[in-house]
Amino acid sequence: MRKIFLAKGFVGIIFVIFLIGNVYLAEAKSIRFIEGEMFPIPEIFHSGSGYTAIEVGFDGKIYVGTAFYGSSAHLLQFDPKDLKWKDIIDAHKLTRETGTGLDSQSKFHAKILLDGDGIIWAATKQGNENFVERPEFGENYKGYPGGHLFSFDPKKKIVIHHGILRKQEGIMGGAVDKKRRKLYYWSDPKQHLLIYDIESGDIKDLGTIGGSPRYMVIDKKGRVFGTGRPGIIWMYDPEKDRLYDLSVRLEGQGKYKDPYAMVISKDGNRIFAVAIGGEYVMEFDLSSISLVATDPDTDGSIKCFHVDKSYPEEAGKPGDQHAAVLGKNGCFYFPNVIDRTPYLMKYDPWKKKVECLGVIRIKGNPELEPLYAQGACTTDDGTIYMMFISAGSGKRMPYSIVRFNKLSAR
Repeated sequence: MRKIFLAKGFVGIIFVIFLIGNVYLAEAKSIRFIEGEMFPIPEIFHSGSGYTAIEVGFDGKIYVGTAFYGSSAHLLQFDPKDLKWKDIIDAHKLTRETGTGLDSQSKFHAKILLDGDGIIWAATKQGNENFVERPEFGENYKGYPGGHLFSFDPKKKIVIHHGILRKQEGIMGGAVDKKRRKLYYWSDPKQHLLIYDIESGDIKDLGTIGGSPRYMVIDKKGRVFGTGRPGIIWMYDPEKDRLYDLSVRLEGQGKYKDPYAMVISKDGNRIFAVAIGGEYVMEFDLSSISLVATDPDTDGSIKCFHVDKSYPEEAGKPGDQHAAVLGKNGCFYFPNVIDRTPYLMKYDPWKKKVECLGVIRIKGNPELEPLYAQGACTTDDGTIYMMFISAGSGKRMPYSIVRFNKLSAR
């Protein structure tokens, strides 16, 4: 009898293992992946990190600004044809600065801008921030001098140093008005909106915007927008030369959360945005702007619509949404990292629907974790490049750009 009992127990264990194995197999089969090609950024130019500084030039090459904490940031050029990297700008070499730690030109943080003539613009920022004491302020001649502006002409192979935009502050954000030939940035940490005139080299300081938006957008009228104080979208109107604070009027379910990554729509009439940890993709209707103040400390209002959930249904909650880009097809693409799983999301503004394209996986290196995308750009054929930092535990992927071929083709 004992032998029969042992035999039955053994068969039962095998059956349970079989069932568990089938469950895991079914789960593995249900996971949808979207693969990208990884191109590591040479380690001599960075310390494993970068930010919003990525753009494609008229020459089809990808321009990437790195972060090298306590040392010198670099502007690099990647050729998608021969897969080679070139060092275009060494910030300390061109500025002849020798600062270390917080006082170094250690980041190209601002969005790389492309003007109407194909000139590449990049601006530096301090690194290793002390967010409480802000020791870069003061009259110490050894302190942080301020963020520098550079331009690069790919045709003439000429780099020009345009100087410091605001003393003792780094440069973030970034938008270009190709018609008026103006560049827009904001300073960190005092958050002043700065306008650089490409023709004259003049700098205009419009004062504080009250917020720290990684992204700035510009519409077809040349108006510039960004995230301001809580519940506020600021707007600069170049025709009136005035900065406005617009209170957000939310329509739709959920609670409003200040956007972090934003882009302008293809028709220039709407802003698409997501927030870090935000549940919804947001649409701001620029035709809804009213300059009749509804609150005593604002200048008007703008409507925001929560159009759809920003995360996959199976995830059940939002995650880290640091980067976003507009595809050539007019759709809004953004990565969403939830519990260390990096999803690539797509918002279709015509269908008003968000779709999960799959879990991001590196082609040929499925064991790597592309967890944190910091910036993105789109080429003419709809290929999307995203910049991923080296972060997280386990087997980290190197600081790289990742290519999704013709993902957003028209």
